[in-house]
Amino acid sequence: RLRQKLTPGFTLRKMQRLQPYIEQIVSERLDAMEQAGSPADLIELVANEVPGAVLCELIGVPRDDRSMFMQLCHAHLDPARSQKRRAAAGEAFSRYLLAMIARERKEPGEGLIGAVVAEYGDEATDEELRGFCVQVMLAGDDNISGMIGLGVLALLKHPDQIEAFRGDEQSAQRAVDELI
Repeated sequence: RLRQKLTPGFTLRKMQRLQPYIEQIVSERLDAMEQAGSPADLIELVANEVPGAVLCELIGVPRDDRSMFMQLCHAHLDPARSQKRRAAAGEAFSRYLLAMIARERKEPGEGLIGAVVAEYGDEATDEELRGFCVQVMLAGDDNISGMIGLGVLALLKHPDQIEAFRGDEQSAQRAVDELI
């Protein structure tokens, strides 16, 4: 039931709307990696930062809240933390999401949650929307981060592949599709 309401938020047109933001965040993270000097940590400076920022933009987390939001998300999932600390972080994460959903109900933003609330109102419950946000973060953040790291590793191990698509946008797009 909820999937039908959310699917329009994942259209090609909607995803293309995110492209300028994705390009901006990737450029910022690559600049940070360059500023860090050699050797730089691709995972820490790029792969761990880009997915969360993009997913926050997708669902509609205000930019000023994103650092705190991602800290709560990661703390909730961190196996190095005690179960009690993870549970407390999970509760704080859920409280944040429910407060964000309440704000979106009053004044829907441009993110996916705001779009669903504007279109369907109370047909999507707060708990369903909270659960959706949790699933997006769980399914997307670590997976995308891992694929960025593995994709770069694969290309570094096969530099001939980098040369094969350098300057050829179609080949580069096929390479990205293959890495994904």
